[in-house]
Amino acid sequence: MQDRFDPFFYRPVFKKLLEVIANNKTAKIMLKEAITNSYAGEWGEDPIDFEPNPDYELCYVVRNTNFHNDFNLDFSDVAQRYIKKSKAEKIALKKGDILIEKSGGSPIQPVGRVALVDDLPFDKPVVFSNFLQKMEVNKELFLPEYIFVYLQALYKTGYMDFIQNQTTGIKNLRLDDFFKILIIKPSIAEQKKVAMKAIESREEARGLLEKAKTILASIDSFVLGELGIEIEREREELAFAITSDEIEGRIDPFFYKPYLRNLVAQIKSKKHFKLSEAITEISGGATPKVTEDYYLDEGGIPFLRVQNITEMGINLDDVKFIKPEVHETMLKRSQLKRDDLVFTITGRIGSVAVVPDNFEGNINQHSVRFHLRDKIKDMEVLPEYVASFFNTNVGRDLSFRYTTGGTRPALDYEALRSLVVPLPELKTQEKIVAGVKTIYNKARNLRQEAETVIAEAQKQTAEMIFA
Repeated sequence: MQDRFDPFFYRPVFKKLLEVIANNKTAKIMLKEAITNSYAGEWGEDPIDFEPNPDYELCYVVRNTNFHNDFNLDFSDVAQRYIKKSKAEKIALKKGDILIEKSGGSPIQPVGRVALVDDLPFDKPVVFSNFLQKMEVNKELFLPEYIFVYLQALYKTGYMDFIQNQTTGIKNLRLDDFFKILIIKPSIAEQKKVAMKAIESREEARGLLEKAKTILASIDSFVLGELGIEIEREREELAFAITSDEIEGRIDPFFYKPYLRNLVAQIKSKKHFKLSEAITEISGGATPKVTEDYYLDEGGIPFLRVQNITEMGINLDDVKFIKPEVHETMLKRSQLKRDDLVFTITGRIGSVAVVPDNFEGNINQHSVRFHLRDKIKDMEVLPEYVASFFNTNVGRDLSFRYTTGGTRPALDYEALRSLVVPLPELKTQEKIVAGVKTIYNKARNLRQEAETVIAEAQKQTAEMIFA
């Protein structure tokens, strides 16, 4: 790996990392000698506009977004694409395969993350995108779990920083350098010890995350219970009919789902308001061209995207930054103010966050910001209460009910203004806000506990490998 001319490659910290591995007395071989095959991925064809034919099959496609930095793979949002059968057979994933993120990354996250295929809970073939690479471990030499833990440990040290390059904003892993990584080769018995430690910690962490999911699932029943709304969402009708005089200018079936019509009817039977009655000002965001000099790697104004708007508030993980002068000129109208509601209108539609005190930020075109009147119908309305209502599952469904756009649904301003919100007494609003906050805090604590379990296990396995 001495054919490099970039100074970053020769930094002392990387040299020291290489020396730690080289000086280990255990036998070592290059990664390329520890695998039997390696394949590039395929993104395939979009089911929306692709005409199926016998040469293609519908597959699940794992992407970079399915990589979880601590808990391996997250299958909660896996894309489906048509892949040519001859290619799908070659790149179909099986247990024990290791995926490498060869393109992607971010300003604060190097490319080169790895994931182990330890479960495939799907009814169709599972492949992987062209931003990923698959490798099959030689199981006569190594346990796949050991290789995964080993490469993950190197990633945590910052090793991949030194074997990547960047073009047009995308980081690319230098695969030649990656496959030259020296792998410390202990006995299979020692590899099993490392593997079992990693497996046990992931299982413990997953248990904690499941508890967090269960707690979060109670939010709907709590909020709707306080509002006196009874909805049996899990018993939705798969088939239903409406009469012509019930049509409200829309012909999409989702709009007329009985449980949604029931929800709206119950809200309207109580004291309520339309957002149009409550909004004093509203503005959408915009995204400056990435090719222009509008952005900063850090230290600028947070520029919020859909992933930064969550039910738990504004999340600044993986946030982009714009220059202060862009915030004050080009994007002045979408500057966030205290107690603004930030509402996502495309992508993950209906996520709402309240802008906290002393926060300076801006939004892209996939969200809007709006401010509420202090009082509506002579009653005070808490922004946090409105956010709590829309962040329930039924609240999101209510938002999605009014979307337009077919294959690329969006909630336009007119539809947003027509959304109805229950208007309980201030005491009930405060109880809902406090209760939801308590539930989120419990879930957050469990997630942090899971992260601690994983972090401690990663530290211990790294010590076991590199001692």
